Amino acid sequence: MLSVLAVVVGVLVGMVGVGGVLLPPGLVALGDMTASEATATSTWAFVFTGVVGTIAYAWRGVVPWDMLARLAMGVVPAAFAGALVNAILPGPVVLLGLAALTLFVGVHQLRPRAVRDGRAELGTTALVVIGALVGFGSALTGTGGPVLLVPILLAVGVAPLKAVAVSQAVQLPVVASGSVGYLQTGLVDVGLGTALGGLAALGVVVGAAVATRIHADGLRRIVAVACIAAGVFLLVRVTL
Repeated sequence: MLSVLAVVVGVLVGMVGVGGVLLPPGLVALGDMTASEATATSTWAFVFTGVVGTIAYAWRGVVPWDMLARLAMGVVPAAFAGALVNAILPGPVVLLGLAALTLFVGVHQLRPRAVRDGRAELGTTALVVIGALVGFGSALTGTGGPVLLVPILLAVGVAPLKAVAVSQAVQLPVVASGSVGYLQTGLVDVGLGTALGGLAALGVVVGAAVATRIHADGLRRIVAVACIAAGVFLLVRVTL
């Protein structure tokens, strides 16, 4: 089941930028891991989706490299800090954070989307701050980067394809910095994370290939239901 989940997560990440939020809850539920182990291992797994996603979108010439560079200025130190904070937090606190993030993403995907012109231009300060928020939150929860960055960029008026493309590339500084922090704590299951990351990377290739060819509204609703179900599961697990 974890193998299937990894492929599905990869497809969703490659196509609409969300999906990574489902892997940590899956590792808790199906891999019998603690919340900290799940977030650490999923962060390592997203190294592989980051590499493949960046290549896939760069090959199509749609990655905004200038935006990525400014986001990375905030992402790198914040992701490292997020990993270290996760390692010292009690398990229930991490689970609650995962539940809150998962439910937020699910509800966000169900909300009606206002029509934006997609021409928003963000300054360096704004992008560094966004990068810091995304880096810290993604490393803390083991969700890779796109799941936080895409909703934020869409909310401020960045074009959807541009938002998804830069979110693929931003995974690399997020998960690289986060993984360095997690490896120091000994929480990463490198073997499992590598295997799941490879499967998810295959899914990213498929997702990226169809990202510009299908209407994503139906898929977003499926993602929303899955995220809400995962969030409810985590809340129930905390209370047991």
